[in-house]
Amino acid sequence: MIFTLMPGVSFNEFKNKTEYFSDACRGLVDIKKVNGFVHMNISTGSMENFYPYSFNPEDYPKMDLPVPVGYDSSGKLVVFDLAESPHLLVAGVPGFGKSNFLHVLIHALLPKALVAVMDFKRLEFAYLKNHCALARTEVEALALMKALNREMERRIDLLDAAGCAKVQEFKDDMPFIVLVCDEVAEIENEEIVYYIDRIVRLARAVGISVVMATQRPSKKLKIFKDDTRDMFLARICYQMADEISSRMVLGEQCPQAAYLPEIKGRGIFKYGMTIKEVQSMCLYLKDAKKMLEGTEKAVSDFAQCCSVKRLPPR
Repeated sequence: MIFTLMPGVSFNEFKNKTEYFSDACRGLVDIKKVNGFVHMNISTGSMENFYPYSFNPEDYPKMDLPVPVGYDSSGKLVVFDLAESPHLLVAGVPGFGKSNFLHVLIHALLPKALVAVMDFKRLEFAYLKNHCALARTEVEALALMKALNREMERRIDLLDAAGCAKVQEFKDDMPFIVLVCDEVAEIENEEIVYYIDRIVRLARAVGISVVMATQRPSKKLKIFKDDTRDMFLARICYQMADEISSRMVLGEQCPQAAYLPEIKGRGIFKYGMTIKEVQSMCLYLKDAKKMLEGTEKAVSDFAQCCSVKRLPPR
């Protein structure tokens, strides 16, 4: 619906009623202002509870880093370009799809980017050790972050010398790099936090993206400060324990993740001002491993990764 507000009613006042409209419509309501008009999108359709992983990034030639978020209520696969975001925040309580989505994201990006994974749990992404730069200890994570920062500085100098404002304008091949940080609550080292924060702030133009995941969003987290969190234009939130956690990830006016049905993979995707309920694709670990069988090994040492032009296609 597109309409204008009555005199004396502010847009902010109207938008604050989003929860009431959602309850009345029994669906997801997204309200935004476009050229002075109020656009109110109401999604009440149904979606399946399970979608197997099936994705070909080559079907999206206009996107540098296409990421399949999931299917919406219309049955359409929602895909966004991580290179345009360029950072993504993922949250959710254990067992409701957060880790599965990270596997989906990594497999979708492997043909398009160099991927680095920080996994202090040490087991979840171990099968990727020959295909990604994998850091599973604090020592390895610090070395990885220092290498990433050196690469960021090198790219800034190259783009500056070439007169380019972003990596897409650079004539020579400069591969995109995606850093995936699983469970940021485990990151205690101040130096690692500093380097991640620096990349989040400065690396947008040089083709380095950060995907940050947590099950316990809190302002007490060293890496979850308000100014850093605001750099994440794209966010996906699965089942949350309460409204406060949902609002912390999706914004003050978005408590919906606390009221999602108890379906694995069901989440709220927010990109800029757009909000959608989605059902992410399911990628079982055994299938994820099988997809990599027979592929050429990528360089696991990140210092060497930075000099590789492109990962071989799967």
